Amino acid sequence: MNILVVNDDGYQAKGLGILVHALTPFGNVYVSAPKDHQSAKSHAITIRSRIETFMTEPIFGSTATLVVDGTPADATRLGLKVFNVDFDLVVSGINYGQNIATDIFYSGTVAAALEAKILGIDAIAISAHNTNLPYLYDETIKIMDEILESKIYQGAGILNVNFPRDTFARPKGVKITSMGLRLQHAEFVKSERPDIFHIKSSIISYQESLDSDVIAFDEGYVSITPIMLDRTDYKKIKDILKTE
Repeated sequence: MNILVVNDDGYQAKGLGILVHALTPFGNVYVSAPKDHQSAKSHAITIRSRIETFMTEPIFGSTATLVVDGTPADATRLGLKVFNVDFDLVVSGINYGQNIATDIFYSGTVAAALEAKILGIDAIAISAHNTNLPYLYDETIKIMDEILESKIYQGAGILNVNFPRDTFARPKGVKITSMGLRLQHAEFVKSERPDIFHIKSSIISYQESLDSDVIAFDEGYVSITPIMLDRTDYKKIKDILKTE
């Protein structure tokens, strides 16, 4: 199996190294990662300027490592182009910070995986509340083994995997989940100068479904949420057609 590993925290991120190390037993691992931290860049791609790339010392266990001076989605696209390998899977992460509920709309980690799927390659996004968790390497191997063995990563969308809160010594188990409702609220606050703002963030919580990724995250479980590329509201289409 040929696996491309990407991320949004940059090629020197600890979570990237853990993921590469964990995936080496499963196949030939290549890395394409941003030069700098690219969190919350969502699905942005570079279209109006050139993108600098360079090869660096292969990250632990990888066949080759490409550094991309661009967004996470750029890293996916260029990794697939530069290596010219028939990849079976793209895995994005391990992100420092969870990507649950509406986080996925802003996440470069999830977008890098979605970009792979747009290009026809199965993909998985993996995030953790904290990439310094002592169990992260072992649990990543365990989860990837289960996912690859069951082939649940194959299909029309991607899998969004999140480890639970870092207050748990180890995950209690794994749950297949839906996308939660929780919002990351950002309020723009004026600084000492009237033309400069800074962001004051907070979390807005809602009554969550028991099968949501938010509940799994809070209760100590690894969540695996299937995410589709197709955002069409088919129910809305039917409702509109009924009124015509």
